[in-house]
Amino acid sequence: MKSTVHLILIRGLARESRHWGSFIDDLRSSYKKLGVEVRVDTIDLPGCGRHSEMHAMISIDKMADFSREKMKEILEREANEGIEPATHRRLIAISLGGMVATSWLARFPSDFQSAVLINSSFRNLSKIRERLLWTSWWRAPGILTDRDVESREEKILKLVSNDETKRRLALPKWIAIAQSRPVSSLNLGLQLVAAARFQAPQKLPVPLLVLSSRRDRMVDCACSKAIAKQFGAKIEVHPTAGHDLTLDDGPWAAEMIAKWNQNSAG
Repeated sequence: MKSTVHLILIRGLARESRHWGSFIDDLRSSYKKLGVEVRVDTIDLPGCGRHSEMHAMISIDKMADFSREKMKEILEREANEGIEPATHRRLIAISLGGMVATSWLARFPSDFQSAVLINSSFRNLSKIRERLLWTSWWRAPGILTDRDVESREEKILKLVSNDETKRRLALPKWIAIAQSRPVSSLNLGLQLVAAARFQAPQKLPVPLLVLSSRRDRMVDCACSKAIAKQFGAKIEVHPTAGHDLTLDDGPWAAEMIAKWNQNSAG
């Protein structure tokens, strides 16, 4: 049977699948260069994207259970369409999505053969001042209370991206996303509480790659290093990108993931 990699992607706090932007194309391109067939599916968390009318969950474990059910639906759809099962399934998640991925992997390790966590953090592995850098604390109230969609999305982009050109190109798209599928203040608050409460498990029984941004102005790179140490994972650090690494340098992140696939999946 031909080797096929199936990638499942989960975004972070108050973000949805469309925020991946061109990164999905970057992944396909990087795997194609290596001669590997890849399928990509995205999952939105409760309260965001395709599920924006739902109430968010106050538990990361429940978010993971919800995501797992959505993956089952994806696999059922593939089976109904006669698509052969992938030979390698990988979970890729960023920020809060990384917590959801970790809960999923720790409790249902047979669902995936490997995983990638991008700029995530855990309360029991890092200090609070590392999980939200002091230079960003003052920005949070202004972002959370700003009811003007254009202004709020611009503030978010300035916080998570270090690339002015990428920010300028992404802004109208992010505004359109926020207008078409708004995330309520309640759902944002519920996700924040869930993220603050979640603790990393002692181990993850799947191969793990950690990607981090050295110049992340939201979450200290030390958080990713702590995750890599906790789980004995390989870590790659981008020298200039911001918190949204896949926005600032999607081709780099995709290349790291695809190349690591050869080492972890054969």
